[in-house]
Amino acid sequence: MRKIFAIFSIVALGLTGCLSAKATQPMDLLTQTAWELSSINGKKVDAASLPNGVPTAIFDKEHKISGNSSCNGYGGSYNLNDEGGMNVSQIMATKMYCEGSIENEYFKAIEKINTAKVEKDKLTLMEGVDERLVFVPKK
Repeated sequence: MRKIFAIFSIVALGLTGCLSAKATQPMDLLTQTAWELSSINGKKVDAASLPNGVPTAIFDKEHKISGNSSCNGYGGSYNLNDEGGMNVSQIMATKMYCEGSIENEYFKAIEKINTAKVEKDKLTLMEGVDERLVFVPKK
C-alpha cells in the first residue's frame, strides 16, 4: 500500500510540475508583466536624464502593444511565435515635443526587432543576435 501511495505521489508531483511549466510559457510571461526599458542598443538607460520617464511596454493577449516612449503614449500590434520570432508594427503615437527624450531612438529600435527572448525578470528584443531593447518588470 505504501508503494502505491509513493508512486501516486510521484505522479501527482510530476503533473503539478507540468502544469506550472505551462503557466510560464513565453506568451504568458510577456502579457502578465508591465515592462520598463533598462537598456537600448547596448546602452543602459539613465532614468535621471529622462524628465518624462523611462519608456514602457505592455503586451496584451490580443497582440497589442502600448506604453510610453519617454515622451508620448504609443500603441501598435505585435506577433510572437513559438520559436521566439517577434515583430512590432503599426506603431502610432501622440505628437508632443519633449526635451531630453529618447523617443526617436526607441521607435527606430522597436521597428528593427525580429526576435524576442522572454524570461521572468527580463525581456530582450533583438535584431538577429543584436540586443536592441532590454526591459525589466516595471516597479
